[in-house]
Order: sequence, then C-alpha cells, then structure tokens
Amino acid sequence: MKIKSLIQNRNRLEIAEVEIEFIPGIPQIHFLGLPDRLIKESFYRIKSALKNSGYQFPVTSQMIVNIKPNHLRKSSRGVELAVAIGLLLKTEQIPAKAVHDDWIVYGELGLDGHVYEPTDLANELPYFKNQIFLSGRADIQAQSPSNVMLRVRQLKDFEIITEKKSEQRKYFQRPQAGLEKFFSKDEAEFLFLSAASGLHGLLAGDSGAGKSTLARSLLSFLKEPTEQQAGRWDKQWRPLIAPHQSITPAAFLGGGQNLYEGEIERVQGGVLLMDEFLEFDPEILESLRGPMTGETLRLARGADQREIASEFQVIATTNLCPCGKWTPVKKNVSCRFTRTKCARTLEKLSGPILDRFGILFFTAPVMDRTIKGLDVLKRIEKFKLKQSRVVIQKSDEVVKDFYSQLSSRRRSYLERIASIYATEKAAENLDPQKALQLSFGDYNQAERWVIKPFEQLEKGMN
Repeated sequence: MKIKSLIQNRNRLEIAEVEIEFIPGIPQIHFLGLPDRLIKESFYRIKSALKNSGYQFPVTSQMIVNIKPNHLRKSSRGVELAVAIGLLLKTEQIPAKAVHDDWIVYGELGLDGHVYEPTDLANELPYFKNQIFLSGRADIQAQSPSNVMLRVRQLKDFEIITEKKSEQRKYFQRPQAGLEKFFSKDEAEFLFLSAASGLHGLLAGDSGAGKSTLARSLLSFLKEPTEQQAGRWDKQWRPLIAPHQSITPAAFLGGGQNLYEGEIERVQGGVLLMDEFLEFDPEILESLRGPMTGETLRLARGADQREIASEFQVIATTNLCPCGKWTPVKKNVSCRFTRTKCARTLEKLSGPILDRFGILFFTAPVMDRTIKGLDVLKRIEKFKLKQSRVVIQKSDEVVKDFYSQLSSRRRSYLERIASIYATEKAAENLDPQKALQLSFGDYNQAERWVIKPFEQLEKGMN
C-alpha cells in the first residue's frame, strides 16, 4: 500500500511516499525513514482517532510505515492522515476506490477522529501545480487555482467534499504606509528609480534626515508579486527584512547543523533594509558581494549543502562620519572628531561593495515635501505600461566617448537608468517595432544618480 503525503525538508514541504505493510506482532506502528518525534507520536493520535470513529485497529499485527526518501530526516504535521487512511484501505474498512493513488493526503487528526488542515499547507500550496490534495477543515482554508482541494471533516463517515474552483485568490495587498507619505522631489525620484530599476540603493546623509523612513517606504512601490511568490510569505506582500547591526554572520547567511535559513533566504523577492550599514560585521558586508550581483549563495556543512537564489533588493542607510553631519555635498561642516577617525569610518565602505550599489542618494533635512506617495506609484505604473511596448537601443558612441573609463557594471547601471528616462519620454503612440535610441540627455540625467555621487564619495574628505 502506497500513499502520497508531504514532509518538511528545510522549511519546505515536499512530496513523500508513504509505504504501509503489516507483519505479525504486537499491535503498534513502527515508522521508518528517519522520522522525528512528532511523527512517532502520531501513533497514539491515529489509534485514538480510529477507535472514536468506530474503526478497528489490527490486534494481531504490527504496522510498518516507511516514508520515502529514506535518507532525509523527516518532520510532518499531516502524514498521520495518510497513515490512518492507508490502514483503513489495507484492512478494507473503507472502499478501495475511496482514495486515488495520485492524491496527496495531508492532514492532522484529533483524538476524536476529526481531521484538520495543517497550518503550513496554505503558504506552500501555490508552489504545487496540477495536484489533488486531500486534507481537513481549517478556519482559513488553503486555496490555489492551479490545484484541486478535497476535504474530509472526520474519519467516521469519511465523506469527501470537493471544493469548487474559486476565482484566483488575490494573495497580495500593497502596503499603504509609503503611499500616504509626502516626499521631496529628490526623495520621490529615488523611490521611482529604485522601484523601476530594481537596483540596490545606498542612502547616506545627516542623522534625522529621514533615511530609514525613505528606505522603508520603498516596499509600497514594488511591483505586485506573483501568486507563487505571495503564497510563500506570511504576509500578503513582499517581505521587508531589517536585521540589527549586531546580527552574526551565521544568522544573516544561514547555516548550522541542519543548514537553517538565514535573513538572506527570508528576504527572497523583497527588500533587505540594512540600517546603519557600516556598523554591520565586515564579514557580513563582504559576504554580500556575490548575492548583490545575483550569484547563487551556496551553504555547505559536512555532506549537506543547499543553494539559495539571490532575488532581493538591498537598500542601505548610513552616516558617513561619526558626527552624523558630513556628506560630500556639504562644505564647512564642523565635526568634533579627528580626521583620522572620520576617514576610518569611510574605509569600512570598500570599493567592491560600493560598486554593487547602482544608486547613491545624499539625504538632507528638507521642509518642502509636497509629492504624495500615491503620485509616485502612478508614475511607476505608467512607466511599466510603456516599458512593455518600448524596445531600447543603446548608444555605443555616447558610451565610448564619455563613459569608457567606467566599469562594465557601472555602465550597465547607467544604461538601465537612462533607459527608464528614455521610456518615460517616449510618445504614447510609439511604434513598438521601432527601437528607441538612447540620447546623450538620457545618459546625462542618469549620471546624477549613478556616477556623480559615487565620484564625490570616492574623493572622501579631501
């Protein structure tokens, strides 16, 4: 007897095969396949649920349950329903056709025989396609338009209820906090370019100038996630992870005996906000070199290994001087710290890490904040609509004449921002078959965010 179910593998639900066989002996259940204590304890829940539902537990046989794949250590909240149904099928206490071989059976059992949907199914369901699930009842039931959900409320009558395929559930809900705020012209431009380009951004400037508030506001302007992405997260939008500066490299990257997930994995698809960027452990800052360029992060411990995709946007905030006042655009700033100490602060920002940031914005206290966040979002949506109809052609002559000294990465940042400005200026009735040529003016506009502030910062306090 074989039934499909689900097991937890490194915080992910995966399909497992449950094999059931009887051999003579004391009536009990033996679980094979490296089960944890949660699975082993399910023997008592299964036995009680069957008894209270009017079924018979074999009195002259012991039940062997093998959960494949055998080599993985297993935990599961819902494999007990698969075992109980397998027992009933094996002993012919329910019809053989009551459950199909291709169904994924996953549910928790109450001692009284009622069946419940495990709470981890709802978030994982969107990652399965074209599957049929048999589970129990829940206050907030798992839904997915690409899968079929069957439910059984209790073992006693074993009445399977087929849920009607509902319209696609809107998993996402855009945060309103950033949309309700007002921003200055430069702040609004930073939000627009960051959301439209997806480039990593660095906010540097005075203490109390609103760097953290601006960084957190970006979450409200990101594009809507797909159903598959949103189903993975606890909240109905992209995640914003803001680790404290005291976090250890292991907690940030993940690892440990069982290769637990770190903040890098939790932020997938969202924003990694690193407030007080230069106060983080230098090992953490340097470890971001690969992930910030899209490289896969590989963790290994002994024979175990896992790979983590780098699909997130880093927004970092920092003061460039211990006094919290100095920026390259300021002159005659009085600082009570020595030049050596100030220079040592800047030295924490290494060249390779700085090169990973596509946008640098020097913030300053401003009183004139008149642009509403909702207007910024409308601008982003209008740009996205145009972007789908515009083909951009780069200007090799402009790059060769004016930007040949830049690194290839910095040139790609420049071209991306220039393309955004060119797309914005494109006419509504532009022929989609005709490529839009980037002009020197587009590159010049992009310079303000991608080149000039970085040149100013590299000069330091000279």
